[in-house]
Amino acid sequence: MARARLRRLLHPLYRRLETTVHPLRYLFVEITQRCNLRCLHCGSDCSREAHPDELHTDEWLAFFERLARGVDPRRLMLVVTGGEPLCHPELERLADGLRAHGLRWGMVTNGWALEPGRLRALRERGLVSVTVSLDGLEANHDWLRGRPGSFARAVAGLQHLVRAGLPFLDVVTCTNPRNLGELPEVLALLGRLGVPAWRLFSIFPKGRARGNAELLLPPEGFRRLLDFVAEARRAGRGPRVDFCCEGFLPPALDAAVRDEPYFCRAGIAIGSVLCDGAISACPNVSRSLVQGNIRTHDFLEVWETRFQPFRDRRWMRAGPCVTCAHWRRCQGNSLHLWDAEAGQTGCCSLALVEPPGGA
Repeated sequence: MARARLRRLLHPLYRRLETTVHPLRYLFVEITQRCNLRCLHCGSDCSREAHPDELHTDEWLAFFERLARGVDPRRLMLVVTGGEPLCHPELERLADGLRAHGLRWGMVTNGWALEPGRLRALRERGLVSVTVSLDGLEANHDWLRGRPGSFARAVAGLQHLVRAGLPFLDVVTCTNPRNLGELPEVLALLGRLGVPAWRLFSIFPKGRARGNAELLLPPEGFRRLLDFVAEARRAGRGPRVDFCCEGFLPPALDAAVRDEPYFCRAGIAIGSVLCDGAISACPNVSRSLVQGNIRTHDFLEVWETRFQPFRDRRWMRAGPCVTCAHWRRCQGNSLHLWDAEAGQTGCCSLALVEPPGGA
């Protein structure tokens, strides 16, 4: 406990140093927009077909080679995402390239196609980390994911992963009004499965979720979510529970629901390459903030010379943020919540738990 308090006390200094040095620690690569589900909240509008301008496998392999020459592979985690990465027809070939260049890699998946033989093949190619989406119990998960049977497939995938003994495994849940009440049952299920860690998100109003009130937690629902996370962490039974990294919260509440103090690392320690080669911060950041393309630019040069909008966010002080007393610590909320059309943050987490502009 004393160490956690000290870490939070020193956190402002850590943020300043991390922003200045901006070490690339996580790189998301969106290898495809193909997906075998039709999620109601998808931020990328994925479909069963590939994006018309997706990078070819050889382009990805050439990028991995260039990247490995310019980074210390021991200090970088590359996260394969989509779409659904298991829908990429040459995922194993891409994994061979990552392993050949000594790059550590993990994957975010919906679990539908995560069968033992496929998992074994990916483990042999260096897979060390998997995040699986599980959005409630069967009826609500299948509703949100847009395909009957997706819950059963995700649970089966988790069983395979637990048996495989990966170095890192966690589950993420997108909380909404329909699944909020069953979170205790989901926690119990994950405990029975042997899942070690669980991160909870609230759905934000972007992509297909934009304007869909059925998916968005009202203030009282958001507070119920945070109360659940805080209580689950106090109880300490089953998987380690953590509220997601997005959204600034008052310090005492933040400490109750997160292991680490709020800090949006998009463009500071997190980068991404989208399926068409676009270079950005985290994959959900507005396309208006794309800083180049690996087809025509060197990723690491862009990381060093073009990412200033992610590291100096004074331009985000717009709308209600102009007069908010929390600006110094919040800096406009998580970057992927920025609404480029409105010219201000599209979701203020603080406003859901206390009046805007509070001290």
